[in-house]
Amino acid sequence: MIKIPKLVDNKEKKFSLFLNKNRCGGDQCYNCIAVCPTGILEPGDELNMRVAYLPRVKAGKESYCTGCRRCEYACPEWCIYVLDEEEEPLNEKAET
Repeated sequence: MIKIPKLVDNKEKKFSLFLNKNRCGGDQCYNCIAVCPTGILEPGDELNMRVAYLPRVKAGKESYCTGCRRCEYACPEWCIYVLDEEEEPLNEKAET
């Protein structure tokens, strides 16, 4: 199983921002950087297998991510996305 790294893990607002590094077009695109309303994303210095420089979260700016999903909707490769944390599953079974 492939593990996708988290760019942001916001426990307070209960969401995480993920980047599938090898799908990203990076410096050929950077739509995610352009549309971010809080400006937390910037060009990085890490190359992926597509020989593209990946976006990264600016140092110390992780908490400014609102989880608005604009980066997700703007990404033509669907490589950056927000996942909401699910609530604790109930131990009770549904009555039928």
